[in-house]
Amino acid sequence: MTKKYELLLVLPGTLDEKEAAKQIQEIKESLTSQAQDIELNNLGKVRLAYPIKQIRYGYYYTVIFNAEPEVVINISNKLKLRSDILRSMITLFNTNVTATKKIMYSTNEVGVTTMMEREEGASPSPKSAPVSKPVAEETKVDLKDIDEKLNAILENENIIPGV
Repeated sequence: MTKKYELLLVLPGTLDEKEAAKQIQEIKESLTSQAQDIELNNLGKVRLAYPIKQIRYGYYYTVIFNAEPEVVINISNKLKLRSDILRSMITLFNTNVTATKKIMYSTNEVGVTTMMEREEGASPSPKSAPVSKPVAEETKVDLKDIDEKLNAILENENIIPGV
């Protein structure tokens, strides 16, 4: 029974784009003889998290294909023998993980923002303004009233200076 697999390849960044394209075409041709429905995706040149064989950049490619589990082991062994590939990894293709998901954010009355997965058919809900606590109406204080209160406090004899 054939299953859908995803192959992640990292080619050295020391190659130029034409050489990398030539290498990936050779790999794709070798896969064609053993797998069906081959789909190639170029993810571009990316800086590696750590150097591999003193190389800091790599060309990333994903290849999605259908094959028998026994054939996948054979493909994996052949890829390990190639010295022009920095890394390769074959995994079962998971459409739930690889599909781009729509994400929706919502903020509750406390101010905590949560992230949720939006359903395909659902349209984004209209964003409501954050709920704030009602503020008591501020009374305007006259400057003359403030001066009178300060003078009354300063004239009070119960004030201990320096404390």
